[in-house]
Amino acid sequence: MSVDQSAIGCAAPINDPRGPSIHRRILAIALPAILANLTSVLPGIVDTAWIGSTGTRVDLGGIALGTTITGFILWAFSFLRIGTAGFAAQAFGARDEGEQRSAFLRALGLACIFGFVLMLLMVPLGWLGLAIFNTGSDSLDIAGRYYQIRMFAAPFDLVLYVVIGWLLGRQRVRDMVALQVFLNLLNIALCYVFVILMGRGVDGAAAATAIAIGLTCALGLVFVRAQFRALAPRSAESHLIESEKLLGLMAVNRDIFLRTFVLMAFLAYLVRVGAQMGDTVLAANHILFGFIAIIAQGLDGFAQATEALTGQAIGARDRRQLGRVVWAGSFWGLLFALAIGLVLHQWGPALLAQFTQDADVLKTARDHFPWVAAAPLVAIWCFQFDGIYFGATRGTEIRNGMVIAAVFGLAASLLLPPFWGNQGIWAALYVFYVMRALPLLFWYRRIPRALAPT
Repeated sequence: MSVDQSAIGCAAPINDPRGPSIHRRILAIALPAILANLTSVLPGIVDTAWIGSTGTRVDLGGIALGTTITGFILWAFSFLRIGTAGFAAQAFGARDEGEQRSAFLRALGLACIFGFVLMLLMVPLGWLGLAIFNTGSDSLDIAGRYYQIRMFAAPFDLVLYVVIGWLLGRQRVRDMVALQVFLNLLNIALCYVFVILMGRGVDGAAAATAIAIGLTCALGLVFVRAQFRALAPRSAESHLIESEKLLGLMAVNRDIFLRTFVLMAFLAYLVRVGAQMGDTVLAANHILFGFIAIIAQGLDGFAQATEALTGQAIGARDRRQLGRVVWAGSFWGLLFALAIGLVLHQWGPALLAQFTQDADVLKTARDHFPWVAAAPLVAIWCFQFDGIYFGATRGTEIRNGMVIAAVFGLAASLLLPPFWGNQGIWAALYVFYVMRALPLLFWYRRIPRALAPT
């Protein structure tokens, strides 16, 4: 079965003057990726709206804690998407079809191993997560039920990370979007059945997501199998067990795992600080963090475009094209950040009433919404640098930069909330965003220097 390599107009060699301009390449990847990313957070937003309209602030707090614990565990393995995308992009840029196959199969093997381990450790990890968030909130029991149901799909989550990363690295954005849209429309439909029609509440929301993940994973593997037929013959898979490439994959994935673990630990800590302030603050922050998730997924679309084209430029060892990718990606990312910030400032506060009928929760969310509206212009830079470094598979810098950001963010989250309440939590998040970008900006020169002729 032949795979149409021109599906997104970016499959030509990156330095081909007859191919589309760098700006068209960025937009051809970023815009579909934004659509796919936004659909990935849409079910959570819909869950919040439905739970907020049918339940209480305790239910909202329960889903906030449940999704935080589950997301912390699962997203710690997002290196499977990020690392796979980087290595696949570099193989794609080098036009090495055998290595493109092997990049997927190596990552798939890791996903299966980690998925099995997660199932073995599901119960103790749940106990640990609930113990960490045990601040006396009435939402804890609801959070535990959400976690237990949702985690049964964990192995499928990890395999889906690999599928999405491989499609992104090979710039098969249409396929990636199709998977994301299928996943999230199915999730929304199942949530409507379980939560609204059957009245299963938070338990129904968790079951809907778990079922949707499993079915989408199966569909993703069908997509990959179809594309494998157009690549190098199976004999090329002998490269799968090359020790140097396996060790390289493990090293990058280790660093990205540590980076993601630190990221999720910091964000989870902010949720815990909010939980200590009571169910009202916990519920309000959960709604606001839903908007932050939308912002993040939008900005990540341009970061993913930068990641894919950075990896392609490095695979082709084209230093000049790398610079063009970085500048074009940053330009469009900043323009998008400005646009989404203006939209949120103008219309965002009016949407809050769709997520809760509790007057206290609504007032708290409105009081803190200016932090959300300004977030895109602050966060864009850490997302763009993440894309550059992921595409370059610079795991050490990614890890070290995140540790630095977490140290500054943690200091701010310890010092500010006692004097500034919930406003201090949001200020600490801003400190974290800024310090994620600054070290990566300082270290950037290492990437083009590595492409210089020796």
